[in-house]
Amino acid sequence: MEGSPGGLLMTEGPALDSAVTLMPAHFESDAPAMHAGTVRSWIASAAGLVVTSQVSTTPETVAALDGQRVWVSTDSDDGADGVRPHGVFQAVAQASRSDELSLTGVMLLVAETRRGAVRAPTEVEARLSSDTGEARTTTVDLSRTGMRVRDTADLPHTPHAPVEVSLALEDGSAVHARGEVLRVDEVSGEAVIRFVDVDAPTADRLEHSVLRELARQQRGS
Repeated sequence: MEGSPGGLLMTEGPALDSAVTLMPAHFESDAPAMHAGTVRSWIASAAGLVVTSQVSTTPETVAALDGQRVWVSTDSDDGADGVRPHGVFQAVAQASRSDELSLTGVMLLVAETRRGAVRAPTEVEARLSSDTGEARTTTVDLSRTGMRVRDTADLPHTPHAPVEVSLALEDGSAVHARGEVLRVDEVSGEAVIRFVDVDAPTADRLEHSVLRELARQQRGS
C-alpha cells in the first residue's frame, strides 16, 4: 500500500510529504547527528512485511547515512485534544540519488499517541542534587525530556523544586542536565523529573539511548 497525505499513519507509515528526523543507530562522535528529510513514498507488501520508502534530504545527509541503519522519527500535527501522535521506525538507508535515501527493512519501533517524547522503560543510575542534599537512585523510564525515578526519600517533594541530574547511560557515557520535580507519588515511591535545561547534543544522546533500548527490547520480545 502507499502512504497518503494527511496525519501520521501508525499502521502504514508516515504520511507523504511529512517531515521526518533521521538518526544513525551507530555513531562514533560525542553525540549522534540528527538529519532532516521528507517522505516521498511509502510502499508496503500486501501483508505489510516488506516496506520500502523514499526520503528526500540533502546530499550531505545522503553521504552521511548511506549504508547505515537509522531510526526515522515523525510527528503529525496536534489533534483536537492536543495529542501529537509520534512514531519511530528503524530501517537501512541506501543512497538512491544524490538527494534521496531509499529505506528498506522498515519496522515500527514505537508509536506514541500522547504528549511528550518517546520514552523507554530502562534502569540507569541517576544522581540528583538539590537544596535538600544528594540522592542516588535508578530510573524507571527515560526520554529526552525527562525521567521517572524510584527511591525518592532524599528528593525534595515540592513541585518544581530544582534538581541537578547526572545519568550514567548504558553505553558508559555520562550526561548532565538541569531539571525540576514535577510530582512525587508517595504510594509508589516514584518521582517524575522534567529536564528544563538540556543542550541539543545531550538531548540527542538521551534520545539515542532511548531508541537503542527500545530496539533491544523489541529484539528480545
